[in-house]
Amino acid sequence: MDDNPGQFISEPITVARDEKSGEPVSFTWKGREYLIEEIIAAWPDWGFSAGAPKRKSWRMRRHRNFYRIETTDGAVFEIYHDRGLKPDGGKWFLYARL
Repeated sequence: MDDNPGQFISEPITVARDEKSGEPVSFTWKGREYLIEEIIAAWPDWGFSAGAPKRKSWRMRRHRNFYRIETTDGAVFEIYHDRGLKPDGGKWFLYARL
């Protein structure tokens, strides 16, 4: 999305999601809960990692959903859900503070 990643963080977080939409509503990082005021943008990342072999399959793709969010205190972050091969599995990460 944006060429300026801000402060790169790349640390695991815990995310609470809306039961109906599945979108994140808050996340916890380093013991602090951040409430999400707005999802500014959302996009998938299905690309291949650098160094992937020439002959690629869908299993080698990244399966990530990124969100640029604004918290109730006005901070803007990018978080992502690294689903792995299962839509309901995977882990969440705080990618950057913008």
